[in-house]
Amino acid sequence: MRSVVVGGGVAGLAAAVQLAADGATVLLIESRDTLGGRVRLRDSGNWLLDPGLHLLRRKGPLNQLLRKLRAPRVLGPKWAHGDMLEIGGDGKFAMTALTTMSLDSEVTNKPDQLVIPRGGWSSLVGRLIVAANQLDVMFEIGKSVESLSLGMDGRIRSANIAGNDIECDAIILAVPPVESARLLETAGLDASSLRQCTEHRVAALDVALEGKPMRPYSGLFEPESGILALDVTADDRIPEGADASECTILHAVCLKGDGDAALEGIKELLDSRCSGWRSMAAARRSTTSIMLHPCSRDERVDGNIFIENSIGMAGCHVESKHYLSDAAVDTARAAAKALKPHR
Repeated sequence: MRSVVVGGGVAGLAAAVQLAADGATVLLIESRDTLGGRVRLRDSGNWLLDPGLHLLRRKGPLNQLLRKLRAPRVLGPKWAHGDMLEIGGDGKFAMTALTTMSLDSEVTNKPDQLVIPRGGWSSLVGRLIVAANQLDVMFEIGKSVESLSLGMDGRIRSANIAGNDIECDAIILAVPPVESARLLETAGLDASSLRQCTEHRVAALDVALEGKPMRPYSGLFEPESGILALDVTADDRIPEGADASECTILHAVCLKGDGDAALEGIKELLDSRCSGWRSMAAARRSTTSIMLHPCSRDERVDGNIFIENSIGMAGCHVESKHYLSDAAVDTARAAAKALKPHR
């Protein structure tokens, strides 16, 4: 018998690693042609432009998992949170917005220690893939799970993958709420709580600059517009021979919404605070609409709601005290551990 993980993003990879480490035979299914989900690396020439505003929490679940896996050193330079400028504020709201990528969380006075991951965010995903391979996780890439079947005892019996029924005794759904709901409903289960999740989509801009127009700040946050922009430059993100002290890897996002107007708002803020940035751009990627959160915090669902059916759930839409990738890893490991007695 085997455990099946649906989804090859951070949550799915973390779940597969935890299941395999606990002794399960694991099959991971990913419908796309590559693993990594939303954090897959995109070619930007000689510059390393990860998609999204990614910093690694030093004591967060993702880094803790990588340490347990004895992954090569992943912590790069500390991100200078003390040099963050909150336009019109004292900086407390800026750090909360950065940590949660949200405008609706309570303000905290304790900034997390954030670091720039070595090799970029995609390298962290690569290390999870290596760990999964070392633990003999099996992969089916470019195939979709069409339906789930329960046995007479109400527990998962099989998953139909590309037309073939694959027997399993546990399954973790590490895909967005809508897809999780669809699969649960094929097994006759009530997925109404997942159907109520509302995506939070935003506009984003990633740009490599041959200059330091944001200096002396490490980041900018404007609460009124909800725009957040960070300098996450590191030696391994710039072309060989370039000077990191004279380059900028800039990630910006409009937390208040998506679309052309939101993207233009990001550019206008940079025009007003980072004079000349457009002429310094060596590589650039604009995104009018990308899913940042699969649901609001109060819409998160209980990851154990289907545990008696030997079905766990993982991802940022599952209840956790963490956010973003840390929430994905935290819920993935929790789901794997909760399923252990049911296998």
